[in-house]
Amino acid sequence: MTAQLHPVSGIPTPVKVWAPGKINVHLGVGKSGDDGYHELATVFQALNLGETLTLVPGGNGSIVVRGRYADADVPQGDANFARRAVNLLISALEDERDVDVLRDLDIIIDKQVPVAGGMGGGSADAAAALCGAAHLIGGVDDGLLHDCAVEVGADVAFLLRGGTAIGHGRGEKLSPVLTRGSFHWVMATSASQLSTPTVYSRFDDLNPDPEPAVVPAEVLTALAAGDLDTLAGAAVNDLTEAAVSYMPELAEVMEAGRDAGALLPLLSGSGPTIGFLARDAHHALDLAVLLQATRGVKEALRTTGPAPGAHIIDEH
Repeated sequence: MTAQLHPVSGIPTPVKVWAPGKINVHLGVGKSGDDGYHELATVFQALNLGETLTLVPGGNGSIVVRGRYADADVPQGDANFARRAVNLLISALEDERDVDVLRDLDIIIDKQVPVAGGMGGGSADAAAALCGAAHLIGGVDDGLLHDCAVEVGADVAFLLRGGTAIGHGRGEKLSPVLTRGSFHWVMATSASQLSTPTVYSRFDDLNPDPEPAVVPAEVLTALAAGDLDTLAGAAVNDLTEAAVSYMPELAEVMEAGRDAGALLPLLSGSGPTIGFLARDAHHALDLAVLLQATRGVKEALRTTGPAPGAHIIDEH
């Protein structure tokens, strides 16, 4: 189904929005609460490898997926994160605001973040959709946007803001983090997928009484100073052992990255994508070439952080 690309008379023009992907520079995992969610202490960093959405008012409610990962299994209809985000905003405002322009939006997704890899591509779609929808109705209170974002998924609130931030709770309680300079990453994706609930369940099996989740002071100090070596020695992802227990090849990819000179191999979220910290752009290029030839790596993608959060890039 083809989305309408040109405005209908009397209907606002389409709006184009960009939102970043992310990496968890550190991910500490604590106990599971009564709601089934684990207490997290994480450091998000937004990456310049992002998603672009075009919201077209006056359409028929279609979702069109284009771009590098257009052939991936992207949910359609109300199951799509972008559509769900818009629907939540409509529900939150329809009793007090005119939100008719948000009904029957066509959503065109330029898919540039790998799907189901722990980099937040679906969450970026939701963040972009919220940003664009808010623009179409003349602005929305930041607190309300945050609440809608959290209801879609814990990462969405961060991707609205971008930059680098500590996330507590499920990751939705955010505090900005000072950083210096750019951080160069090579994201090694896998042809296989990992179920997030399954990885967390295995974490529980391996850690029946985990310590409270914390972000080490050394991680924050290193980010503020742009000290890559200290960051490499302090940052961890507590889900790594659980993910590797399901996909042993992840450990082999991490070791290959270390052998190739990566400062830090870091599971992205619950995986299976692995982020490798490089010293600079030239080092990242060398790493990407070596990792691309490594068994178990589907793609080696270069990116940098921190990147800005969701924002309008073109109103036409």
